[in-house]
Amino acid sequence: ITAIEHPTAEWYECGSADPDRILLGELWRTVTALTLHANLVHALSNAIGIALFLAALSSSLGPGLSLALVLLAGAGGNLANAFVHGSAHVSVGASTSVFGAVGMLGGLGLARRGRKKVSRRRAWVPVAAALALLAILGTGGERVDVLAHLFGFLFGGVLGVVFAYLTPIPPGFRIQWACGSAAIFVLIYCWFLALR
Repeated sequence: ITAIEHPTAEWYECGSADPDRILLGELWRTVTALTLHANLVHALSNAIGIALFLAALSSSLGPGLSLALVLLAGAGGNLANAFVHGSAHVSVGASTSVFGAVGMLGGLGLARRGRKKVSRRRAWVPVAAALALLAILGTGGERVDVLAHLFGFLFGGVLGVVFAYLTPIPPGFRIQWACGSAAIFVLIYCWFLALR
C-alpha cells in the first residue's frame, strides 16, 4: 500500500511504525509498517528485493521458514528502530525485512562455512558480501531509514546464524507450511489490530 502521499489515509495512520505508539504498546505497527510504502517506486523496489533475497534464502531454509524469519527480522528491526529514534520519526516499508533477508544470508553463510572448517578469512566472505549489499542498497537516497535497514540486517544476521545450526537441512513440508501460514496469520492479525 502506498499511502504517505496522503498522510491522513487510514492505512497510514493505523499501520505506520510510529515510535511513540509502538513504545506505548501498539506492537502490531512493527509488522503493519512493512506493508506500507511511500510511493510506487518504493513499493516496487522492495518487492524486487524481497523476491530476490527471499528466493535465495528459501533455497537454504525453505520457503515457509524463510518467510516467517524475514517477517520476524523486519518486525525486530522496526522495534529496535523505535527504541533508538524515539518520537518524530515515522517509518514505513518492507526494506527492513529485505535487509533482514540479506543479513540472514550472511549469517547462514558464516555459520555453515564455520562448520565446514573453512579458513577464517574465507568464512567471513558471506558477511562481507552482505555488508556490501547493505552499504550499496541501504544507505543512499532521499528519506532512507538507514538505522531501520541496519537493525533489520542485524536481526537477520543473528537469525541466520541460529537457524544455520538449528536446521542444517531445510525442514519438511509440514513445518514449511506451518511457518508460512503462521507468518501470513501474524500479518493479517496485526492489520486486524491496527484497523479495529
